[in-house]
Amino acid sequence: MLDVEGAKPPRVSPEHLITFYFVARGQSFSEASDQLCLSQPTVFLHIRAIEKTFGVKLLHIKKKRVTLTEAGEALLPYAKELYHQAKGAEQYLENLKEKVLRVGVALTLSPAITTVAGKFQEFYPSINVKIEEGPSYRIAEEISNLQHDLAVVARLDYGGSKLEAIEVSPGEKMVFIASPTDPLFRENELELTRLNGHPLILPPPKSATRETLLRKLAEQGIEPTIIAEVDNPAGVKRLAEMGKGIALVLETNVEEEIASGRLGVLPFKEDVRIGVDILVHKDNPLHPMADRFISLVKDAYQSHSLARTP
Repeated sequence: MLDVEGAKPPRVSPEHLITFYFVARGQSFSEASDQLCLSQPTVFLHIRAIEKTFGVKLLHIKKKRVTLTEAGEALLPYAKELYHQAKGAEQYLENLKEKVLRVGVALTLSPAITTVAGKFQEFYPSINVKIEEGPSYRIAEEISNLQHDLAVVARLDYGGSKLEAIEVSPGEKMVFIASPTDPLFRENELELTRLNGHPLILPPPKSATRETLLRKLAEQGIEPTIIAEVDNPAGVKRLAEMGKGIALVLETNVEEEIASGRLGVLPFKEDVRIGVDILVHKDNPLHPMADRFISLVKDAYQSHSLARTP
C-alpha cells in the first residue's frame, strides 16, 4: 500500500529538471528557450534554482558556450529519464482520449498483422488502430522513442534496455521464391552457393529479412548481386514473378502465388526461419486494449503453426 502520509514532494522541480535536460542536450540556452517556449532568463533561472537548492554547479558558461560540470554530467541521465517518462505519460493520456492504438510492424510481417487488426476492430470498433510499416530495425528505433504502443518485428537483438520482447513465434519458415522460368528450377536440390552471382531482390537496409540472408551468405563467402531493394512484400513478389530475380520471403506471404503457379519455391537445402516478437517500451504504460491486440497476434501465429503441423 502507498504510504501517502510518509510521502514527501521532491525538493527539485520536475519542470526545472526538464529545462536542464534541454539545455544540456543542445548545450545552448537559446536553443532550449526556443524548444520550451520560455524566455532565456526563465531558462537560466530554472538552472540557477537547482544549483542554489543543492549547492552544486551544473554548467560552465563561457562566451555563450555551455558545457556540463561533473555534477551536471551525473545529473543528466536522471533528467533524461524524467523527460521520457513525462512524454510516455503524455502519449498514454492522448491515446486514452483519442482511443488510438499505435502499432509498428515489420514489412515482412505486415500482411498477418493487418489481418489481426481487422479482427481486433470487430471486437473494438471504437478503437482506431494505426499501423506504421517499416524495416524491423527502424520500427524498433521508433518504439524506443515512444512512437508506437507496441511493435511486431522479427526476432533480433535491437539493443536498448528499455525494450521488452514478448515471444509470438519461435520460427516462421522463409522460402526462396522465383519465377517458374528461373533456370535454378532445373536442379532438384540447391546449396546457398548457387546464389553467387544470381540476381537477388532484397528489402531495404534495416530489414531483418535482409540481415538474416546477408549474414548467411557472408558465412559461406557468397557475394550477393542485388538488383533491387523493395520496401513492401507485394512489390517483391511482382518483381520475382517478372523473372527479375530471387527473393527470400515468409512462406505464408506467398501461398496464393505458389498455388496458382505464378511463383515457385526453389529447393534450397538450408532451412531459413525468423522468430517473431512483440516489442513494448518498459516505461510506456500499455493502452488498455493493447493486451487484447497482443493476445490476438499470438492466437493468429499459434493457429497458423498448428494448422501446418503434420
